[in-house]
Amino acid sequence: MISNRIVRILGAAVAAILSVAVLGSGIAWADALIGQTYDDAAAMISSKWNGKAVIGTVNGDQLQTGDCIVTGWHKSTYLDASGKNRRSDEIVLHLNCNKRLASPGHPGNSSMSPDGVTAKKDEAAAANINKNPQFCNQSDAVLQWCQKVCNRTGLCEV
Repeated sequence: MISNRIVRILGAAVAAILSVAVLGSGIAWADALIGQTYDDAAAMISSKWNGKAVIGTVNGDQLQTGDCIVTGWHKSTYLDASGKNRRSDEIVLHLNCNKRLASPGHPGNSSMSPDGVTAKKDEAAAANINKNPQFCNQSDAVLQWCQKVCNRTGLCEV
C-alpha cells in the first residue's frame, strides 16, 4: 500500500515536470508574437526564426495590415497530396485590425478592457509628448520609449 502511494506520487511529479518542459517553451515562444504588430511579427519570423509569415485570419478593417495586432499564431500544417508538409517554414498569424481603442463609429477595444486601458495610457502619453517634445531628449532610453509610444499610437512624431 505504501509503495503504491509512492508510485502514484512519483508518477504525478514526473507528469507535472514533463508538462512544464513540453508546454512551457511553447508558451514563451507564443508570447514573442502575440500583441505585436503584423510588421514586427513578420520581421521577427523572418530574421530570427528563418520562416515566412502568412496571414490566417483578419478581424476588422480599421488599420493597415502592417499595423494590425497579432492575436494568435500556429505553424503551418498544410499537407500536399503526397502527405508532406512543404510549408513547414510558414507561421500563420491571426490579426486584429480594429483600432486599439473604440470610438463612436469605429470598432476597437473597450476603454475598460486591459488592452483599452493600455491604449488610453498610450494616447495620454502621446498627448504629453506633443505638448513637450523636449522631454524625449533627456536620454536614449527616454527617446526609445517616446518612439515606441509614437509608433504604437501614430499620434505623435519623435
